[in-house]
Amino acid sequence: MKNKDTIFALSSAYGKAGVSVFRISGPASKEILTTLTHGKKFTPNKMFYTGIYNPKNDDLLDTCMAVFFKSPHSYTGEDTIELFTHGSIAIVDILYKVLGSFKNTRLATPGEFTKQAFLNGRLDLTQVESIADLIEAQTESQRKLALKNANGDEAKLYNQWRQKLVKILAWYEASIDFSDNEMPKDVIEQSNKMLHDLINDMKKHISTSQIATRIKQGLNIAIIGKPNVGKSSLFNKIIGENKAIVSSIAGTTRDVIDATLDIEGFKVNLSDTAGLNEKTTDKIEKKGIQKANKIAKLADIKLYVIDNIKNLDYKKVDNDTIILLNKIDKKHNMNIDKNIIPISVKTGENFNTFWKILIKKIKEKMSFSNDITMSQQRYKEALNTTILELDNAIKTQQIDLKTEHIRLATETIGSITGEVYFNELLDEIFSTFCLGK
Repeated sequence: MKNKDTIFALSSAYGKAGVSVFRISGPASKEILTTLTHGKKFTPNKMFYTGIYNPKNDDLLDTCMAVFFKSPHSYTGEDTIELFTHGSIAIVDILYKVLGSFKNTRLATPGEFTKQAFLNGRLDLTQVESIADLIEAQTESQRKLALKNANGDEAKLYNQWRQKLVKILAWYEASIDFSDNEMPKDVIEQSNKMLHDLINDMKKHISTSQIATRIKQGLNIAIIGKPNVGKSSLFNKIIGENKAIVSSIAGTTRDVIDATLDIEGFKVNLSDTAGLNEKTTDKIEKKGIQKANKIAKLADIKLYVIDNIKNLDYKKVDNDTIILLNKIDKKHNMNIDKNIIPISVKTGENFNTFWKILIKKIKEKMSFSNDITMSQQRYKEALNTTILELDNAIKTQQIDLKTEHIRLATETIGSITGEVYFNELLDEIFSTFCLGK
C-alpha cells in the first residue's frame, strides 16, 4: 500500500543541538533530494556530504550529510531521504518551509513513518509497538524488553498459533462442504487436542505479561509501619533527598508520598505511607491509614519498619515483606529472628545488608527469561478472547458452530500482529508515537 503524499518531519528533538535529523518519505523523495543538492549524484544507501539549497532563490541553506534509501529497502518501504544538518533552530525552521513548498508534500503526523512501514509490510504491529516502547524506555530493563520484542519473535509465535487455527478451520469448513465419508474419522479428536494444547500454550504465555507490566510501569514498593518508627527517614534515605517530612510527632505523614526511582536498571515506584495507628480518632489520619493499607495490599514488595519486636504484627507479613528493625543504634544485645533485618536509618548501620536483600528481591520480581515475554496489555486481552472462543469450540458438538468459534479466534489472534486490523486499532496504536517516527 503506497502513500500518495510525500511526508516529512524532524526526527530529532527540536532545539539547539549538534545535529538535527530530517526524514522525508514518499514518491517525490528522490526529486526533492536532487533539487536540494543541485542535482548532485548519489548512490542509494550511501551517505554523502553536500550543500542543500533553497529552490526558490538558490540560497545555501546548510551543508550536511545526506542519504537516499530506495524503495523497498528503507524504514517505510518507500523512497526515503534522511538529512543530517547542523542543529540550529534557524536551519530547522527554514527547512520546514522549503520542504513544505514542494508539490504534494506535507508534514507527517505522529507515528506516520512507522505506520507506512506497517502498511508496506516492513513491520508488523508487535514490532511497531516495541519501537514505541523503545522510544519511551527510561531504564535498562525497559530497553532490553523493547529490543527483545522488536526482532519479531512475538509475531512469529502468534502467527504460528494462527496458522494452526487456520489449519483446523480448513478441516471444519471442509467437513461442512463434504460428506462424512470423505473426511478422516478422527478429525474432531485431533483438532480438540490441538485446541487444548494451544489454550495451554497461550495461558502460559499470558502469565509472562505480569513481568512486562512491572518493567514498563514500575515495581511498587510500599513502606509501612506504626507512627514514628522511621518510615519517612527510610524513604528519604532511599531516594537521596528530604522529600518526606520527618518529625517525632505521631501522624506526621497522613497521605502517601511517592517517588519513582531507577534501581539497578529497574523502574521502582516507592511509597511512604501513613503510620498504622489503629487507636487514632483523627478523621484525616484514619483516611491516610485506609489508603496505606490499600497501597500495601497492591504492593509488589513491602518494607515493614518496626522499632520494637513487640510491635511486630505477623498478619502484615508475607513472602514479599522485608521486616526492618530500625533504631538499633539505641538498642544493645538483641536476639531477633533471622528474617528480621536490624538497621539504623539514622547512622546507616547495616543499611547495605538491607539494600542487597532489597535488590535481590527486585531482580526476582523483574527479571525475564529467554522465553518470549508478552509486552502489551492489548495482546493479553486478545489472547483471553481467543481462549474463550477456543473453549466454546471444544464444548460445542455442532460443526458449523465450531467453525464459527474458530474463525473468530483466528481473526482475534490475527489482530495482534496486523494480519487482521481495524482503523480504530491503528489510530490508537500510532497516536502514542512522537512526531518524526
